[in-house]
Amino acid sequence: MEISLLSSTQKYAASALFAVALHHSQLHQTRPTTRLLSLEEEPIGEGASNSSTISVSDFPHLWIHDNSGLLLPVFRFMEVEDQAWEGLKETAGVSTQARHHVGSFMTLLSETNDEVSSGIREKELALLKAVDATMLSMESSLVLSEDSDKSCDYETHCRQRCAYPDTTTATDPNGRIPRTTPNISNNEDVDGSGFRFFEKPIEEGKLLSEERKLTVLYELLSSCVADYVTDGGSKGYDARHRVALRLLATWLNVKWTKMEAMEIIVACNLIVRLKNEDAEQFGKSKNDKWKQAGIIGASALTGGSLVALTGAAGAGLAGSRTVIRIEDLDEFEFIQTGLYHNQGRLAVGILISGIAFEEEDFLRPWENYNDNLERYVLKWESKNLIALNAGIMEWITSKVASNLLQGGAMLTVLSTLLAEEPLPAALLAASDLIDSAWAIAVDRSDKAGKLLAELLISRLQGHRPVTLVGFSLGARVILKCLQCLAETQGDNAGLVERVVLLGAPIPIKDEKWEDARKMVAGRFVNVYHTNDWTLGIIFRASVLSTGLAGIQPVQLRGIENVDATEYVEGHSSYLWMTKEILRQLDVDNYNAIFRTTQQAKPLQDQTKQTNIVFI
Repeated sequence: MEISLLSSTQKYAASALFAVALHHSQLHQTRPTTRLLSLEEEPIGEGASNSSTISVSDFPHLWIHDNSGLLLPVFRFMEVEDQAWEGLKETAGVSTQARHHVGSFMTLLSETNDEVSSGIREKELALLKAVDATMLSMESSLVLSEDSDKSCDYETHCRQRCAYPDTTTATDPNGRIPRTTPNISNNEDVDGSGFRFFEKPIEEGKLLSEERKLTVLYELLSSCVADYVTDGGSKGYDARHRVALRLLATWLNVKWTKMEAMEIIVACNLIVRLKNEDAEQFGKSKNDKWKQAGIIGASALTGGSLVALTGAAGAGLAGSRTVIRIEDLDEFEFIQTGLYHNQGRLAVGILISGIAFEEEDFLRPWENYNDNLERYVLKWESKNLIALNAGIMEWITSKVASNLLQGGAMLTVLSTLLAEEPLPAALLAASDLIDSAWAIAVDRSDKAGKLLAELLISRLQGHRPVTLVGFSLGARVILKCLQCLAETQGDNAGLVERVVLLGAPIPIKDEKWEDARKMVAGRFVNVYHTNDWTLGIIFRASVLSTGLAGIQPVQLRGIENVDATEYVEGHSSYLWMTKEILRQLDVDNYNAIFRTTQQAKPLQDQTKQTNIVFI
């Protein structure tokens, strides 16, 4: 938009709303119970007094502090007067009247002026129509990309490879399949804090028309994506900005898919401008709100796509199958998957498998998972992972392991592990078959995580928020990446928006979970399976560590723990079940959610039909 569709008062109110949303998003990062109170709950009068000795400037770690560089570009873009900046920050960060302020700002945004030109109203309606048309196009693309038959074929193939026949279903001594906590419902605790709250639409949001809501969000999105050069560095689309926009869209009761449609519109407008303007003249213009390096990365802006990585200083093309050797890694490569490459997506997804029996297992678990991200699969150390899983199958067929499988003895062993008691000597001896391969795979996953962190810091993905999803050792790659981001100098907290770990072979003790959590602006989900005896026994036999994220909740505020025991039959079933779990998590929702579906059958139904055990 060349001309703002909001008045100066409305731009002030929109900026203030964004500041409050940004601050509350940070509070939810480690204090998910700190929701926006209702008007009835919020103190008024004497109870609302605020200490004059407390100031946002005293807390440099806050996202709304000048140190983060997150708010000032928004204020500048929205043309908020300089003298009002400090007051807006204090209102967002210190006031006990946040709910009342949010309502007041929404009321200001709803007000109409008789002097407002019909042209502005027409432009608001034009934006609404453009968003609806873009959403329709997105939905059509998703329908065309669905191939349930292909997914079923892959699941059948995986089951044949991973099943261990001729044994009874795992049961407890009374013949029952052990059950644990059911899946998350709206009343359950997901982070160990004892409480679970949802951010809900704000009542005053009903005062705004749909086109006005979209106009407000569009201008705020534009202010976030606009790249300002400060102190010799550039800011693009920060993950913390995107999380704040998610919260604000929730307050305004606007579906996130509409925000994604607006992201596409913003990006396409930018690309058109870049094509129509001389590059050198564009770079020197003082009036441009956009900078070439700040949004999609150099390759996308020059007609290419996000690159697949080589070991060189530059980058190769995504999907070129170039294999690199760096820091003892034999293979580390990004492969495009999904529909949305070279289409102006302002967010990136990186998907990491950690179980592989064949080369296809790096890509096929993620096929037909439809979201609106520009998605890449990370293929890493395929030979070592395939060798590891071959070793596990050999171990499963060994006499000792076979005997333990009979009658559900493996679950007894898993209970022994959780009780921190010694494993039987015979089991330890049998596990020698895979100890070496497991140790190599764990070592390589840690190095892959470090390399992934370096690449994210170098912005090869462009200045765009990243979502990281991984299962098994792929989840370990992600956690190590986050830990390296936390340890590396610089502001790396705006790179990663969301993380989902499934069946993670990561100790709960002696790992820097809190540091990793701070590197994720939005949701951080740990999916575990309490009966995952393969993960528990193999990890314990090799490392002798107690407490695993893949079989237990991580009791840290800000981490959602999802018990998927009813849906995951064995460690290898993450190969075909991850997509369904992600759908149930509704990762695009700002709130912590795990939806149940009739498609995912309870474990007892599955085992009655199959009478097999999956590794």
